[in-house]
Amino acid sequence: MIKSNLLLFLSALIFWSATWSIIGLTQVNIDLDPTISVFIRFIIAGLIILIFVASTKRKLIFSLKDHVYFFVLGVFLYSGNYIFFYNSNVYLPSNIPATVFCLLTIFNILGEKFIFKKKITFLTYLGTIFGIIGIAIIFYNDLLIFNLNSGTTLGLMFALLATLSASIGNLIAIYNKRNFNIPLLQNVAFAMIYGAIVALFVAIIKGSEFYIPVTNLSYMFGLTYLIIFGSIISFLCYIRFIENTSATTGGYIGVAMPILALIISMIFEDVKPDIYFLSGLPIALLGLILILKQESVNK
Repeated sequence: MIKSNLLLFLSALIFWSATWSIIGLTQVNIDLDPTISVFIRFIIAGLIILIFVASTKRKLIFSLKDHVYFFVLGVFLYSGNYIFFYNSNVYLPSNIPATVFCLLTIFNILGEKFIFKKKITFLTYLGTIFGIIGIAIIFYNDLLIFNLNSGTTLGLMFALLATLSASIGNLIAIYNKRNFNIPLLQNVAFAMIYGAIVALFVAIIKGSEFYIPVTNLSYMFGLTYLIIFGSIISFLCYIRFIENTSATTGGYIGVAMPILALIISMIFEDVKPDIYFLSGLPIALLGLILILKQESVNK
């Protein structure tokens, strides 16, 4: 069981960590609106999961109330989240959005505090402070010369909005677990499909041209990876891992991911992190570890 859990953990970590560079290298900065890429990725991934659900004769009929929940979850977790992250990758090397994503744990803690009235301990507050300080150090230069017209500033704002959207999606998922308890595969499939439809609607409003660049082999390879490994296999590995352990233990993937994403970006994107990034990242990760340790104690 230990070896199996380790394999699940490493699979989810490696597959997800690679998605940041793959998005930056293959899905953005081409003649295609990133929002269209989000639509293509999740409509295909959602339909694949839905076909599997149907073929295994699982429940497919849900109430209108359930579908409203699917839609809202899809808006935040598979539409807004990824639209913002894809656009963040237009302006920033992939390791930066991956690092900003560390704030997800902090946003989740604060959201549970105000929405579900969950008690926050001193150690959790301390970890939150470390996390924020670490992120502030990483973006020290950008904060000093904050300019809405700066590409770096826009990229950072998109990454923050993406993380906030993901956190809201997580809180909605927690609400589902407590009040709806919809099966996981159906939950993910319908939410992905609704999120993809919302992304398409956004692209239409923007007047974006819709096409699939099938002759762009780099794009198609990246899209295939993101659908199969980044949206289906890694997610299923992660879910099985937290089922075998705990959601808190699964949070350590978020701690290790920025480090692995940095290594991948250094190899494939020729990223050279500055002293602020190298100084702030360990502080931010220390904060997350303190939070996760405390959450583990509270279980």
